[in-house]
Amino acid sequence: MSLLTSLATFSATLFCLTATIAEAADAPEPNDPLLQTVATRTLPGAGHSWGFAALAPDRAQLFIARRENGLTVFDVTKQKALKTLNNSTGANGIAIVPPFNRAYVANMDGSIGIVALDSLKVLKRLPVDSGNLNNVVYDATHRRVIFTSGRRGDHSTLYWLDPATDRLTGLRDVRAQKLDAPIMLADGTLVLPFRDEDQVALLSGDGFEQQRLLTFPGCSKPSAVAADEASKVLFVACRGGKPTLIVADLSSGKTLTQLPIDRAVNALAYDARSAQLLIPSGADASLAVVRKDANGGYRLIGAVGTRPWAHNMVLDAARGQVYLFAMGFTQPAPTPDVSKPDPQFHADTFSVLTLKLLH
Repeated sequence: MSLLTSLATFSATLFCLTATIAEAADAPEPNDPLLQTVATRTLPGAGHSWGFAALAPDRAQLFIARRENGLTVFDVTKQKALKTLNNSTGANGIAIVPPFNRAYVANMDGSIGIVALDSLKVLKRLPVDSGNLNNVVYDATHRRVIFTSGRRGDHSTLYWLDPATDRLTGLRDVRAQKLDAPIMLADGTLVLPFRDEDQVALLSGDGFEQQRLLTFPGCSKPSAVAADEASKVLFVACRGGKPTLIVADLSSGKTLTQLPIDRAVNALAYDARSAQLLIPSGADASLAVVRKDANGGYRLIGAVGTRPWAHNMVLDAARGQVYLFAMGFTQPAPTPDVSKPDPQFHADTFSVLTLKLLH
């Protein structure tokens, strides 16, 4: 065997060994818990649904939109509710805007709740829409707050508000029946799932006049999005007949990876510190972990058990925790008239689950 052949064989062996070691480092240990539930706190209230939540980045306060039970502020350090705000019934979505001492609430009666962070008081409710407002996000690039309308006929509406004046400054209709929770990228691009159209919209510009629509083979009913902006990667949860996670190139929209996930995913969160995507499923009472490997790919590592209906989630990257919400319920049996009855949620069982990331 020649010296060159020997060196080539050694190099190939070394490469395979290095790849194997890298894969082993990314793989979970046997019985790896991935996350651990460290606290569960139950709050009073007789409401039968809840919306989204948001963590104030400059304080240990979690704002939970509990619809019929209003907007509850929960201290994540002390693990206790501080107060439920007066005049906050119908809270469905929440965005925290510390530079303006504000929190903004998307309400189910179509109004915007304007909250002073320092006093935790609702300053006013601004009527905006005849139907419910579904969600809200802060656009730091344009210094505006974006609200999305609820399910409509053949179109939905985006509204935006100036937090310096608490006044609406614009609106735009989009051709979508159902807008799910959006995310805002650092460059001011709004990423918005159009669930019923099997599309994800990327909207930009002062009036969101620039629109790019992405479709992904095998992705039905996109319902949640997240991004690894440093790697220019977009994650899309598809909750159709075959629940799927799409990992796509954010610039081109090209699918990089498809992974099976649990049912009815309503939220995603990417933790840049641990290079992990977190995927809660209330239908399957699970929280799955997709991890970025040494080669820049993304692999499903496993899932931990949570609770039924724990479908909305908030990532607390600074503390290495996530917060999930659930409620005790009775599921009535089907009848000849109602094939899929709604669950009956039990009063005074609303729970905040705190899970610690172990990696």
